[in-house]
Amino acid sequence: TAVAVLASVAIYNALIQFGLSSQFASRMSDPYKVQSMEVRLRPLHDIIPAGETVGFFSDLPVDPSGSQAAFLAARHGLAPRLLVKENARSAAQARYWLGVFSQQLEFISEGNKRGLWMERDLGAYVVLYRKQEPAR
Repeated sequence: TAVAVLASVAIYNALIQFGLSSQFASRMSDPYKVQSMEVRLRPLHDIIPAGETVGFFSDLPVDPSGSQAAFLAARHGLAPRLLVKENARSAAQARYWLGVFSQQLEFISEGNKRGLWMERDLGAYVVLYRKQEPAR
């Protein structure tokens, strides 16, 4: 009897938790566009070889919510390519770069500041860049 009562209480609590989670999810939108990032980055799978290191930069504030959410969403959307932040040691090796912005900027000049050519505007303030090759 005790096991049946405990099982009933556990099931009841699970149903309540599921209901609360559903309500929370329906009220909270995706402010950092994490879910749509994978869709936006899908065309890059044909351009950037798997296993390639890709640099990342953004105009989002360097705080735990904005920039980090955009970085992690992009990292997930580009897998199995390795996404590294622009201040990482391995970023110097990256041929391709991803810029994720919070607003409309002069995307070409944002890349030029870093020695990058704008390759493709993916929309929604996400831009693919390529490292400029040194003159021979």
